[in-house]
Amino acid sequence: MTGEDICSLGVLDLVRLYRSKELSPVEVITAHLNRVDRLNPVLNALISIQPDQALNSARSAEALFQADISISPMQGIPVSVKDLIRVKGSRTTAASKVLQHAPPDTYDAAIVRRLRAAGAVIFGKTNLYEFASGQPDPNGPFGIVQNPRRLGFNPGMSSSGAGAAVAAGLGTVAIGTDTGGSVRIPAHFCGVCGLKPTNDRIDMGGVIPLSTSLDSLGFLARRVSDIEIAWETCTVDATAGATAEEFPFSHQPQSVRGWKLVIPREGVLNRLQPDVGAAFDNTVELLAKLGCRILEAQVEGIDEMAELTLKITRAEAAAYHERFRSEEYLYGPGFLQERLMPGRDVKATEYLAACSRRSKLQSQWAERFGDIDLLILPSGPVTAQSQDARMAPIGSRDVDYRTASGRFTRIFNCLGWPAMSMPNGINDGGLSSGIQIAGLPDSERKILTLGKTLESALSIVDRLGIEVRGAANAI
Repeated sequence: MTGEDICSLGVLDLVRLYRSKELSPVEVITAHLNRVDRLNPVLNALISIQPDQALNSARSAEALFQADISISPMQGIPVSVKDLIRVKGSRTTAASKVLQHAPPDTYDAAIVRRLRAAGAVIFGKTNLYEFASGQPDPNGPFGIVQNPRRLGFNPGMSSSGAGAAVAAGLGTVAIGTDTGGSVRIPAHFCGVCGLKPTNDRIDMGGVIPLSTSLDSLGFLARRVSDIEIAWETCTVDATAGATAEEFPFSHQPQSVRGWKLVIPREGVLNRLQPDVGAAFDNTVELLAKLGCRILEAQVEGIDEMAELTLKITRAEAAAYHERFRSEEYLYGPGFLQERLMPGRDVKATEYLAACSRRSKLQSQWAERFGDIDLLILPSGPVTAQSQDARMAPIGSRDVDYRTASGRFTRIFNCLGWPAMSMPNGINDGGLSSGIQIAGLPDSERKILTLGKTLESALSIVDRLGIEVRGAANAI
């Protein structure tokens, strides 16, 4: 088995090979580290690598397998974490000059502790937008991330390094953060799966915040089953270190016949790029063939929720970053001008009014959709654009690219609902589109069940692969 073969395997494949002793965690981590050495100079997906620590963890996992001890499906699985998340012995920079020379972390974030207890191997930290916001800054201390589906194209929002890493086979699972779509947009652009769980269900301890009331940790991987296993390991009500047999381990597609799925068609699906719209329509037809009941509904507040999340994020980010005011000159222009300066201008009355309106919308949407199974909508109205694009064509007009990218994801940060993006199409340029599956709080299992069933029917994972596409001399 080649290194590329190893790096393309999912969690379930790896567990079976580990248990049969056909493959060892040391071989797997070595293959991933070698692939990082070769591709990260092109992709810039990871800020730092911890090879010695990773190999030591892999040896520990291997010793357990040799003794026929399996503590969880995540045992020996290569995992990267976004560089907002503390990992003992590494430096957490948030991709900012403000923290570029910070001392190494003296403790692990809660999610890292949970992953280590399950036997996962933390091997590196992924690149991001400065403090999870602003805009890609080629002049920042760590540069910008490339989209492995097409070099020179944008890989998504702040968890862009995580999306690019798993798309290119630099790790099996990546942990990101999502405040307005920063897990789901990279998943959409990079052709992978990305889950934002219900707010407050993943312990945020040890994570540098952007917005304390909107932030959520999330998971990226090439397969829905990989997302499911990682989520099961890390959710607040999970038992860290549970045996593999205590997890729902088959992860096979299940029947979704009779499920009520709502499409918020009016005001949403009339503003999509043609290839995104075509992929979505094809997916809806497929869901109907699988026996789902497809319902259409008019929804209100989508654009309002985008504005609310922006106002709340700016205010809460400005409050957190008061501690760095004396080092303000070190911020990149995007974060300073788009988040901190406007956030300082948000009045307390405006912030409280935004929070109150958010609560009312949460109640209205919960009442409106309390009797359905899930909502489905595109992950975004546009596919990935070139790195320097500021506008994107939709029909006969151009729209602001970054604003459009998060139009359908911010809804679920505002509501606090779980939502997952998964690939549902590949256009003529090799760029992916995504479908977003969302539901009321604590509906992750339904989301993941529909996702696995749809993934099996679409058969798109292997077509996307882990090959990096771009100039031959750059790879």
